[in-house]
Amino acid sequence: MMKKTFIANYINRMLPSIIAGQIILTICTVIDAALTGQFLGAEAVAAEGMVTPVLVIVIAFASIMSAGNSTICSNESGKGNVDEINKVFSTTLAVSLGFSVAFAVTALFFASPICQILGLTPSTGLFSATMDYMFGYVPVMPIIAVIMIIPAILQIEGDNKTVVIAGILVLVLDIVFDILNIFVFEGGVFGMALATTLSYYAAGVVVLVSFFGKKRTIKFSLAYVEIRRVGKILSYGTPYFINALCLGLTTAAINGAFLQYGSEMYVAAYTVVARIGEILLCFGNGMGEMTATVSGIANGEEDRESLKEILQIMCRKSLVINSVLIVITCIFSAMSVKIFTDDLTIIDLADFGLKVFVLQFVFRSLILCYVGYLRGLKKFMAGNIILIFMAVSVAAVAWLAPLIFGANSIWYSYPAAAALSLIFVIFFVGFSTKETPFSWDNLILKPNSYGISKENFLEWKIFDIKNLCKSCEAAADFVKIHGGSKRQIFLLPLFMEELGKNVLSWAFKDKKEHNLTIKIMYTSEGFTLRFRDDGIQFDPAEYYRIHKGENPSENFGIRMVFAMNPEVNYLNTMNLNNLIIKLK
Repeated sequence: MMKKTFIANYINRMLPSIIAGQIILTICTVIDAALTGQFLGAEAVAAEGMVTPVLVIVIAFASIMSAGNSTICSNESGKGNVDEINKVFSTTLAVSLGFSVAFAVTALFFASPICQILGLTPSTGLFSATMDYMFGYVPVMPIIAVIMIIPAILQIEGDNKTVVIAGILVLVLDIVFDILNIFVFEGGVFGMALATTLSYYAAGVVVLVSFFGKKRTIKFSLAYVEIRRVGKILSYGTPYFINALCLGLTTAAINGAFLQYGSEMYVAAYTVVARIGEILLCFGNGMGEMTATVSGIANGEEDRESLKEILQIMCRKSLVINSVLIVITCIFSAMSVKIFTDDLTIIDLADFGLKVFVLQFVFRSLILCYVGYLRGLKKFMAGNIILIFMAVSVAAVAWLAPLIFGANSIWYSYPAAAALSLIFVIFFVGFSTKETPFSWDNLILKPNSYGISKENFLEWKIFDIKNLCKSCEAAADFVKIHGGSKRQIFLLPLFMEELGKNVLSWAFKDKKEHNLTIKIMYTSEGFTLRFRDDGIQFDPAEYYRIHKGENPSENFGIRMVFAMNPEVNYLNTMNLNNLIIKLK
């Protein structure tokens, strides 16, 4: 069916860019830290670490708001509710930007007291270095909020380039600015921090120009901002907070276990593994984000078959991508750990630890995809329980295993916990559905009554005018069978024919191969007609609003449809034109 092609194409197009965007920004952080330590010394690295807790407050708030915004907007896009999306997005961006500006100004004004609260003693070298780093890096907070929130909207609309371009720009400029600071300007710690800030602002300009410089159906306006929505947005973003909290707690648990049962050399080796792991985990995190977005859209449409297809596609991709990732990592393990240290003991420990660490990826990626799926369905508590179970399992294995098998067994805590968590998910699905968990129908966690039953909808793949006309005849019979009024029996096929012709003549005028599907649905609210195509972006509602006073003979079909005042919503999602007409 054509809808499967649309979903598969969207995932295939967007997934690489989502993963690449996360990897690029993570590599940027690693390289920045490496250059700082290599050329400015341990005190500079320590100063960077001291400022991190200050930045985390803004990043955490923006991340939670962004995750909530993404979940709500993806669901509303499936419903074609543009007004609600605009209000949620505008509120998210305005509040996050306002919070980050206020926090940045406050942090700069009270920089000295903050450093003392962090435990630093005035007039020491580290105190001075930390102050310098704060003044250079804290101004990045507002643009960080922009970069974290707008891309989610771009991804819903199917923009698979902007995030990657912005990420590459951050990476390249940060390295160039760092090198200039070290060898030309000699700006020290302040210069290194400012280099990062400037590179992020350059990337932010790319994101802003991409969003505001193009014609988009999702728009930002202060008039849409409603503070009362902030609580809902934050609540929808809790899975991100829980995931970040769990990662922090598991890291602390592993460090503690290595100190208790091993030595500081084990902790140093684990630090190297964790740094490399930050990059590798981007694959699973990106797949989870992709699943959350696309399942939110399908959930908004109440499309049962699409939900099953999404899980099938993402599980298959997860197995393939992460199996390859494990093999590649094991081959280049020794080489990668040598980038961070030249101590032979640490290299041997980290090499072994990394090869064990990556064994979790197949299990973990499947889990993150399913947690992302639950986010799309707005089942946040279920997703949080799975993440917490995985974190607790890591800590439990890390502290119990060495009692029997020694310090080296701590390395196995991640893959063991991931395997246990996958088993937990299987039992969770079985308990929730009271059915076998090894069925796609049960894995989607939706009752049989969910969605529109097969007898209450028809869907066609439209190739040409002849094909369209035959479908219109079937549509008239569908409306008649479902008790439609004479007006509905007449108007719905008419709308279908006129707007269908418009798509075939306008949206596909570039002569490239395109797809158009038309779906007619019957619910308690009446009949709904949905057009979905991958042609040139075109909003007939906006066209009618702008041109309704001009020559009435031009685009007669569009004028006729809108003159009859049906409820019409247009939205560009997944880089597809989506036109929804409700006829009550």
